[in-house]
Amino acid sequence: MATEATEEHKRLANIIKSCHDSLRILTKQYGAEKAWQEHTKDTKRLQEYAEAMHQLANIWETNTTNQDLMARSRVKWTIEYCMAYFFSERIYLEKRLREQRLLESWEGFDCSQCQYLETLPEKIRVLDVGSCFNPFGKSQQQFEVTAIDLCPATEDVLKGDFLKIQVQSMPDEPKTVLDEHNEVCTLPASYYECVVFSLLLEYIPSSELRLQCCQKAYDLLKYEGILIIITPDSQHVGKNAAIMKNWRYSLGMLGFSRIRFEKLPHITCLAFRKASDPRVAQRWSQLHREPYMELTVDIPQDNKTFDD
Repeated sequence: MATEATEEHKRLANIIKSCHDSLRILTKQYGAEKAWQEHTKDTKRLQEYAEAMHQLANIWETNTTNQDLMARSRVKWTIEYCMAYFFSERIYLEKRLREQRLLESWEGFDCSQCQYLETLPEKIRVLDVGSCFNPFGKSQQQFEVTAIDLCPATEDVLKGDFLKIQVQSMPDEPKTVLDEHNEVCTLPASYYECVVFSLLLEYIPSSELRLQCCQKAYDLLKYEGILIIITPDSQHVGKNAAIMKNWRYSLGMLGFSRIRFEKLPHITCLAFRKASDPRVAQRWSQLHREPYMELTVDIPQDNKTFDD
């Protein structure tokens, strides 16, 4: 049974890898934006990808015996960190005090521009981007989930291209707006306490488009809200250290402070906080910038070459 699960895992993983490679080849040929447009029109491939992701997630999330697949659940990690950040450990208040101390320690800075979470709702509003099958939907006691995906695998996920979705201020009646094709076209600004990018950024074909995703997440979050990023990584912790440091610099320049980094066997889990004052994150990034760092969100696969 374990061998069958491993073979099925490999088959599904190859479908996903093939989809990613196809998109990267298109990007090298036509540029990221045109490649993305062509990719999103390929309904058959998107459906195959969605089904594979759904089935593969069932293997990963439920596995408890197969050592080849052993990994702590990315869903479990996200839920646990969200609960600790907002409720059990109230990490958001700890980070608030740290930001205040930093601002007061810098000459010419103060807390007059800081914006805070006034009160927490009973349920954390979560936007799950690239959701596929709404893995957080079962956490209804803790989360109010809006799940979106290019090609949903389940009916409780809304269809939408995050790169095309508009962010709009809706102070009176924040809501998800659908277009005539029943796809998400607009989301409310500064509305969510948490945005989740689980296995999303490595799908996006260029650094520029990934940076757009992160900027959009910033605009959608409330101050002191968090962006959770889960990215596949089977290398040792130091292998991609320079890339991860550059992510911290780049997201810092957007106004995010990295507050959690955890390397698990096959994934890296990160949490970024929308700082109460963006200058805190931006100044930290400037002070800790190393010569190689640029405003980019690169991934190891960007340097992958393909045979003719």
